[in-house]
Amino acid sequence: MRPYDNSRTVANEHEILAEFKRTSLLSYQKFTHIADIQYGTHSRSTLDLFPLKQAKKTVIFIHGGYWQWCDKSDFAFIVPYVLAKGVQCVLLEYDLAPQSKISDIASQINQALDFIREQDWKTNEVVLVGHSAGAHLAALSLGHPLISEMVLLSGIYDLEPIQSTHLNHALNLSSEDILKYSPVHQSKRITTPCSIFCGELELDELKWQSQNYFEMKKRQDQDFVSFKLIPKINHYSILNHYFNNILI
Repeated sequence: MRPYDNSRTVANEHEILAEFKRTSLLSYQKFTHIADIQYGTHSRSTLDLFPLKQAKKTVIFIHGGYWQWCDKSDFAFIVPYVLAKGVQCVLLEYDLAPQSKISDIASQINQALDFIREQDWKTNEVVLVGHSAGAHLAALSLGHPLISEMVLLSGIYDLEPIQSTHLNHALNLSSEDILKYSPVHQSKRITTPCSIFCGELELDELKWQSQNYFEMKKRQDQDFVSFKLIPKINHYSILNHYFNNILI
């Protein structure tokens, strides 16, 4: 058995991911967007903007894939939900392991947020949403001046268990990496709302990750952090559920 293997929790992961790609392609065909805006020097230091006139907020989405798989374009299926609520959408890309280390990837996310902060199209309210490994990267950006709200979906906040799994072949995490890039080891205070979500049907390991991170952050800043385990939701359906039913 491979811990942190999300395919164990659903019968049809391949079909789910294929449907993500299919509906994402429709979003690119249907909605006005600017693709592959370069925010840094790396080839994958890009973002896709789905702008909206008079947008009341901007959602920035960081995808998952255990820091070594997936592409921002696979997740454009969230765009219709976001635009329907009067919110514009940014899909953020970053380099992947093993070509890049976790330190490089985390640095890229910060660079992207700095870049967006300087753009005329950004709104006053900016919600950073991360899913899975993307939630890990979002949590590392806690306290960035661009962000007015953070949403963490099915995230990983302690890298130590990852070091002993198949995922570490590409990541090659060091003890220093684990201490420096595990959000549970960071003492940054939360000064804006931070909502942590996980699906009831997810891996026990991921439910533990969310609960553990919440408990740690609650001790620091109980006024700003919240946690919800969503009934009947898995690692994949949490995306549709959040963007369709929870995002305001």
